[in-house]
Amino acid sequence: MSLITKIEPQTKNKDRVNIFLDGEFKLGCSLELAMLNHLKVNTEISDEQLEKLVFENEKGQALNKAVTLLGKNLKTRRQMRTYLNDKGYSKNIVDYVIDKLSEYNYINDINYATIYVKSVKNKYGKLKIINNLRQKGISEKDIDEVMQEFESDTQSILTLAQKYMKNKEINQDNMAKLYRHLLSKGFSYDEVNSVVRSIKGE
Repeated sequence: MSLITKIEPQTKNKDRVNIFLDGEFKLGCSLELAMLNHLKVNTEISDEQLEKLVFENEKGQALNKAVTLLGKNLKTRRQMRTYLNDKGYSKNIVDYVIDKLSEYNYINDINYATIYVKSVKNKYGKLKIINNLRQKGISEKDIDEVMQEFESDTQSILTLAQKYMKNKEINQDNMAKLYRHLLSKGFSYDEVNSVVRSIKGE
């Protein structure tokens, strides 16, 4: 058992308080959490209660960090898990946050993949998009669903090719470089062959 000797508001955030046990600082937590746990000066707190308090406090902190991150840009489940792991949170905390964010649809891999595909469909071919989605942690099932009706836009490929060939001579060496460039963007051999022939005027 430990004695709560002081509870004071934090200087920079009045919605959080510092908890002192036996005369020494123990942890900071939200005022709401302190009230929910009926924390009062000159009352005792058991080791079990303290452990639960620390766990609940970390859950709240981790969730706040996750929501703040999502306010900047969308994340996949894997990306969020990596972020929280890097912050040093335990597996139980990370699992809780991922489940809570999923419950409220703050993270949704299908939505993420759909938005991503729309944003890059004029820059990359199907192969590169699929590879990028895999690297971001999207499952094969979700990738199949999102990419089911995907087709590269021939005009977009042609525009990329024309941009690459700007101020370049149409010769065998530059055509070979263009071919490799378009393949590196994830377009299929058939798509690249068609566009290269068009550039060459065939």
